[in-house]
Amino acid sequence: MFIESKGDEMWSGKHDDYFEQTARMIAEQLQRTRSVQRAKAVKYSREQAEQSRRIAHENEAAELERLAVLGQIPYSAYKSGVAALEEDSDDCTRQ
Repeated sequence: MFIESKGDEMWSGKHDDYFEQTARMIAEQLQRTRSVQRAKAVKYSREQAEQSRRIAHENEAAELERLAVLGQIPYSAYKSGVAALEEDSDDCTRQ
């Protein structure tokens, strides 16, 4: 600590709380920044999961349709499979 003299009050120790307040403000800003980054990462992750789910459902629906057209599964199985995919998609959208 510096020796106090007139005009040097800023560095005399009387304003040590200035550094504490500055450090606290920096820490709070870092915390806010990290929180925003986490929220963006979570949103991106959810979007990617939804996109993957959509692609998987489209592929499964196409396979069901192919099997139904070839007569390898009954039309009722095709309809119930597509309905299950749509229901699963709706459930995921609501979450």
